[in-house]
Amino acid sequence: MRMWAFIVFVVGMFVMFVLFNLPARVVADEGELEGMVLNTRVFVSGVVAEERVLYEGTKLLKLDGGVEVVAESIENFEGKNVEIWGMVSDYEGKKQVVAEKVLF
Repeated sequence: MRMWAFIVFVVGMFVMFVLFNLPARVVADEGELEGMVLNTRVFVSGVVAEERVLYEGTKLLKLDGGVEVVAESIENFEGKNVEIWGMVSDYEGKKQVVAEKVLF
């Protein structure tokens, strides 16, 4: 019985490893983002057209493709070309990306 439990554990850990390491889907504009399922890993790049402070340490970035990104940072991104990896989330019926990693 313990052997079966161990086998199930190892298979489960392998499945979790594979699911967490799936490549991010590339998003070009807001239209593509609206069709995605919540918590999908995505990659977005573009020039930051608008930047707004939500609260201390957190900003809302609007990219030139219309994609909105929530990022925890004190950096100034406006006008810079950025690459963002994150997860799709929903705020008041509109899809946005919660940033995990931001490079500029």
